[in-house]
This record gives sequence, structure tokens and C-alpha cells, in this order.
Amino acid sequence: MFEVPDPPPEFGQDGGKFYRHYDALAQEIDDDMTSGLKEQLDGMLIFAGLFAGVNTAFLALTIPLLSADPADDTNALLNAILMQLAAGRNDTVPTDSILPSSAFSPSHDIFTINALFSLSLAFAIISSFLAVLGRQWLVYYRKRGGGGPDRQRWEQLKRFLGAERWKLEPILDDVLPSLLQIESAVTPVASSRSFSIVDQGLLYVLPEQASSGCPAMAALETDIGFVQFSIFSI
Repeated sequence: MFEVPDPPPEFGQDGGKFYRHYDALAQEIDDDMTSGLKEQLDGMLIFAGLFAGVNTAFLALTIPLLSADPADDTNALLNAILMQLAAGRNDTVPTDSILPSSAFSPSHDIFTINALFSLSLAFAIISSFLAVLGRQWLVYYRKRGGGGPDRQRWEQLKRFLGAERWKLEPILDDVLPSLLQIESAVTPVASSRSFSIVDQGLLYVLPEQASSGCPAMAALETDIGFVQFSIFSI
């Protein structure tokens, strides 16, 4: 702690002791605020990137379930052609009545799962965006301009008062982590529901593809294992 100097009879006649104490105290306050926020924002960027990768991997599996599988239409057409050939007929195949896509409608669970994954991904992107803005603000806050010590003190004071007025420290220290916590809660819920709907055959194929040296399959297997670990750790 700094000792409060005795005030001189006239301001500016203390040999610069006031400004030395002011500069030391202002530097301590700035270092304490910026160092803590920098460490927190760096950690949030890492976790937001991890959750964004997990959500993207699951969306790659669940989004195609919102539309009909083209292979089903192909199989239906081939089956109709084979049936006509077997019957000795050579007329046109009525595609409207036999295509599975004409009667396809995704289930409510599929909509719910994709909505949860999309919401979690949106929170991850928003958290990353705000964290990057926060890091840029910290760089601007610690940046020193020219013009002499008096001008530098005045510029730094304006930045400090501006941060207090816009509540930047509470936003970066409280609101931003809350977004990441909501995202970390939504992702396990969506992934646990998707395991009962997504084709289980994919989960058995992933280890074989990853062991064969496919980087995309290895990354997807890692994401699924991470979410499974998160679910059973709650």
C-alpha cells in the first residue's frame, strides 16, 4: 500500500511526489484489471472453440436428418423398374406415388436436437466474438500515446472512466462467462438426445475410420468422446 503524501502549501510544489504516487497507483489498478481479464478471456476463447467444434460435428450428423435420404428414392425407383421388367412391362414409372421423399416429414425430436445444437453453436460464436473484442479493448486500454506525461495521464483517465461508464469489466467478467456456461449446459442435453436418434452405425464406423488415418473421422471421434465425457461427468 502507498502512503498518502502530505499536501504541499501549493499544488505542484512537492517535487513531483504527487504525480509519482498517482502514476504508481494508477499502474497498479490497471495491471490488476487487465491481467485478470486477459487470462479469463484467453481461457474462454479456448473453451468456446472446443464447444464450437463439438456442435459443428454433431450438426453435420443431424442436419441431413431434416431432409429425405436421396438413396431411398433411388432404391425405390430401381425396385419399381425391376418389378416392371419382371412383369414384362415397358411403360413409364409413376414416380410421384412411389418416392419416399414425397411423404417424408422430419420428426419433432430432430427439430429439437438441431435447434439445441444451433443455439449452442450460436452461443459459442457470440462468446468468441465478444472475447476477441475484449482482447482488442485490453490492447487499446494499455496503449500509451505521445504528448508528454500530463497528456498520457489524461488519456488513461478518460479510458478508465469510459470503461466504468460502459460497464466493460462486469460484462467481460460476468456476462461473457454466463454465455459459455449456458452453452456448456445445452450441448450435453442435445448430444444425449441425439444418441437415441442418429444412426448408431456411424458410432461404430468412426473408430475404424480414425484408426485408418482419416483426420476428419479422428476429430469427430474425439468430439463425440468429449461430449460423452461431459454428459457422464455432470
